[in-house]
Amino acid sequence: MNPRSLGRDRNFLVFWGTQTFSVLGDSFSVIAFPLLMLEATGSLLQMGLLTSVMAAGSLSMGLVGGAIVDRFDRRRLLIACDVARLLLFAAVPVCWAIEPQTWLLFVVAGVASVFGQLFQITYITAVPNIVGRERVPEANSKLQATASLASIGGPALAGLVAAAFGVTAAIAIDAATFGVSALGLLAVRLTRVAPAATAARPGLGRDLRTGFVTGARFLWRHPVLRVLTIFLTITTFVTYGLTDVIIYQVRHGLGQSENVVGYVMAAAGAGTCLAAAMSAWLRRRFGFGVCWLTAMSLCGAAGVALALNHDVIVMGAAAFVFWFGLMLAAVCSMSLRQLVTPDPLLGRVTAAFWTIHYSLAPLGAAVLTGAADRFGASGPLLAVAVVYLAVVCVAGFTPIRGRSPETVGSSAEGV
Repeated sequence: MNPRSLGRDRNFLVFWGTQTFSVLGDSFSVIAFPLLMLEATGSLLQMGLLTSVMAAGSLSMGLVGGAIVDRFDRRRLLIACDVARLLLFAAVPVCWAIEPQTWLLFVVAGVASVFGQLFQITYITAVPNIVGRERVPEANSKLQATASLASIGGPALAGLVAAAFGVTAAIAIDAATFGVSALGLLAVRLTRVAPAATAARPGLGRDLRTGFVTGARFLWRHPVLRVLTIFLTITTFVTYGLTDVIIYQVRHGLGQSENVVGYVMAAAGAGTCLAAAMSAWLRRRFGFGVCWLTAMSLCGAAGVALALNHDVIVMGAAAFVFWFGLMLAAVCSMSLRQLVTPDPLLGRVTAAFWTIHYSLAPLGAAVLTGAADRFGASGPLLAVAVVYLAVVCVAGFTPIRGRSPETVGSSAEGV
């Protein structure tokens, strides 16, 4: 493939379109399932339990999904995950038309989150098979830019559909998006390592038992991925509940309306879109180290502004800058993992990274929101900023600072 023709490559364009539909479906479910549970039970506790079930499903697949992705055909896995979610979500409006059953929401949400996490792991590993490793940063930039747009517009569109036609209609549309994605993936071709290259591997059962350890070992033995994983686990711990704290600050700290909350979070979404669109160019122009350290610095500076400022316009600008930095760092990190990880290991490494990365996030969200509830939002927000700036100071003395850390040697090849 001509390295300059990615924007005209039919194979990538089809994949790009299918992923936009898939993210749109995911963003529909973020709104539709909690709304339907609230409508059926009127219970905030039940909504929280539903969210916990979804998180547990994702975490469980994170432990074994990498081994599955590295064992089986990735395109078929993507299609299977879409078809499974189509059938699961379609069951909800069908059941609700007969008689509402809240237990079904727990089953569907839990099982669908398992397939959703498997899809995400497979999707990350499939990108190099579609575009070639030399085009991974550019492909990620395009994919993440439209994914950000879909994740912003999806919940709003889901809310409009739910208001006009009912929540089950939004879930039905959610199911349809997975059908469109599956059909599109039928036309996508993936270049994969030859089966003979993995013929000597042990059985799937042993892979499932050891896959997470294999991926984690690779991350630990690679000098750049090791420190990236540590730093991103720390920053995710303090960031996971940040949206809730900002909403709390705007509503109660500044006394603004729900509309203003929407404007501030829309600014954050615009920051993610712009960063995703610019990430490939920034990476080529300035190198990995400058981009990643600058992104973390922007998050730190924006955190200070969020903590100490009491003007809603400045808060919106700070939210824009914070999420710009967050997305830029995320895309650079994801591209680096795809570039340095051997294809037969990429699923297990991706799954291990995500599992480690998010393992402490729910606890971090509880700590951050609990502190904001007790002491006010300014102190916790300032603590978030301090963590980001401290990470920048320490990371500047690690291999992360290099322009092309993908060229750094690794002792992980033999895992």
